[in-house]
Amino acid sequence: MLWRDEGGILHAFEDRCPHRGVRLSLGFVRDNRLACLYHGWQFDGDGACRHIPAHPALKPPSTIRTRLFSVIERAGMIWLAREDEAPPATALLPAETRRVGIRSLAVEVGIATVRSVLSCDRAFWLERDGRLIAFHAPEPAISMLHLAIAPGEDRKEASSWLSHLRDALEDHASGRDAC
Repeated sequence: MLWRDEGGILHAFEDRCPHRGVRLSLGFVRDNRLACLYHGWQFDGDGACRHIPAHPALKPPSTIRTRLFSVIERAGMIWLAREDEAPPATALLPAETRRVGIRSLAVEVGIATVRSVLSCDRAFWLERDGRLIAFHAPEPAISMLHLAIAPGEDRKEASSWLSHLRDALEDHASGRDAC
């Protein structure tokens, strides 16, 4: 779950309130904190609960917090690390350039196939035809492709290009065609 505080700083939390398990993505920002929609518990940028509306005089214990994820905004995309991973090393990310993230697609192939077919020696991104493609695998047989382009580039054409790339990867994996 991603949110920005009033200063524009990006935060990444687990999408679950530690109180009753409601998705924090249903919440809202109030007093520079993310508030859960259900009971209004408010969490600061470090994930600590700072206010419980039903008990306004109570200072919430430091143990009430949501899980955080490391997050970096760069090259038109948001890069985050799961709880069991180290924060993304900026040296491993693409150079900071002005790009706009425009589309994400699920591909029904594993990440090893994506890397192999695209001849990608990096862990999770590549530049192709001036476009930035990032990828990850939410499941073993599913990969996600994310596309960022230069401002002014034709979004519709770039989106179509990504759809064709997805189709070619799936065709390759099924043996119907080569990428």
